[in-house]
Amino acid sequence: MSRLQRSVEDVLLFPGAHEDRFAMQLAETMGVKLSPVKFERFLSAVPGGEETKPEVLVNVHDRIAVIVWSVTYTNDELVQVCQLVDALKSAGEAHKVVLVVPSYPYSRQDKRHGRRESITAQLTARLLEASGLDSIIYVDIHADQIEGFFRDARARGLWMDEIYMHFLSQRLPEIAAYLDLTEANIRDMPLDEGSVNPNYRVARKLGHSMAIHIKKRNWDSRHSVHILGIAGDVVECLIYSRDDILASGDSIFTAAAEAKKRGAKYVLALVTHALGFDKPGHKAFAEKLRDSAVDELVVSNSQYSFVDRVMTDIELQQKVSIIDITPYLAEVIERHIVGDTVREMMAEVKPEDLYRVLFESEQARKIRANL
Repeated sequence: MSRLQRSVEDVLLFPGAHEDRFAMQLAETMGVKLSPVKFERFLSAVPGGEETKPEVLVNVHDRIAVIVWSVTYTNDELVQVCQLVDALKSAGEAHKVVLVVPSYPYSRQDKRHGRRESITAQLTARLLEASGLDSIIYVDIHADQIEGFFRDARARGLWMDEIYMHFLSQRLPEIAAYLDLTEANIRDMPLDEGSVNPNYRVARKLGHSMAIHIKKRNWDSRHSVHILGIAGDVVECLIYSRDDILASGDSIFTAAAEAKKRGAKYVLALVTHALGFDKPGHKAFAEKLRDSAVDELVVSNSQYSFVDRVMTDIELQQKVSIIDITPYLAEVIERHIVGDTVREMMAEVKPEDLYRVLFESEQARKIRANL
């Protein structure tokens, strides 16, 4: 077979980590089985000092290998993924190695902040390329310039615009009717200046006005922000905000509180990569969400550690809905292999076929039940 005639039948799908739940879900969506990898870990006298060794258990010679990695233990798994890329490309002589990593590791370390520090998002790109990576696919990257950190590997950044537009076109009218609001009372509110562009793309196509939340991050204290206010009218409005990453949730919670303080009636937040970790010495994330001014939180399943928490935590279930984005990535992988562009894909595939709702919050069910 000519290398120009390759198709999805040539693809082998590998997990980037042991029992990678996102990789399992993506394989199920694509209707294939994950190719076996033996993940070994060697004992160390120091806690956390173990060495890793992934071993590929199938013949990959002249095949296209796709590694699917949903980041959980960043540093440990990054080394393991680099080892896996090297095993596939150098030892296994794969024709091409593609990494699908929905949430790019270290994406928030994309520049220096006036101190002697590494631009670790760039260092990560160098490590992956040095391992032999041919291309990488990620979703809703924190900083556009990360694409330029890759010199040899092809970087393909995906955006959730079409999915969010379709989801909001279904969800917002229900909320507006429940609150007895009109279309003119719906506002898109970016959480900071960095999220203006992705929010604007959605707001423009949906025909909504914008109000911008203005904040300043305190770099002397991690995860803390100083609120400067909101530019725009939010009185008696249904507000929706979009962000790429939810860490401790403080940015979303403070923005929602400020919006409600200024007269907003409802706040819906969409986040692609949800971590939702508990800050030491503070209330647990689930408690903060419960007590926050956020009425609904919609996240993707790119972080299965958070998905598992939602499925077992009644407090989180009150406000959190989860959407499955593996249909989107499955379609992109198939198009990527045969050389189609994402633009061509979007012209041919309906947005509703690119995702599905995995779990619906109690708040969403309550609104639908009362319409």
